[in-house]
Amino acid sequence: MKMNRIKKTSLFTILVFGIIWVLTSSFQMTNELTKEQAIELAEQYIIDNGYTNSPANKNNLNYELLDEDDVDKIIARRKNTLHKKAFCISENENRWDVGFLSTSVDLNKLDSEKRKTDLSGRAVIVMKNRKEIRIAHKEPLFSYFEKL
Repeated sequence: MKMNRIKKTSLFTILVFGIIWVLTSSFQMTNELTKEQAIELAEQYIIDNGYTNSPANKNNLNYELLDEDDVDKIIARRKNTLHKKAFCISENENRWDVGFLSTSVDLNKLDSEKRKTDLSGRAVIVMKNRKEIRIAHKEPLFSYFEKL
């Protein structure tokens, strides 16, 4: 009788811990950014920060390492340097790197072979935990990214 109660208690404990693990695991997975969400955030980031031909959001401008203090000069330097649509994406454990081609790259002349090379552009880093989004300082190696 006592042994039966111990087995039931152990089984109940295992079941409770199993349920807790499943619930917390699924919460963590749904709380992380999906690929589509990361792309959407990155596309909005480059628009808001003046890298496209759309107006920049001066009130929420993110500064790069070597940016001067004059917001208008920053926006003028960035203006229309990147295409609005993400070109490629890369994922690691903690972040998404979303690649944008430079406007110097003619999309009409981009064949399947050229798409595989390290074209000129920038990458936006989007942390999966949603706590940070920023532009990468280094020139990305788009040949290693998944093309969209």
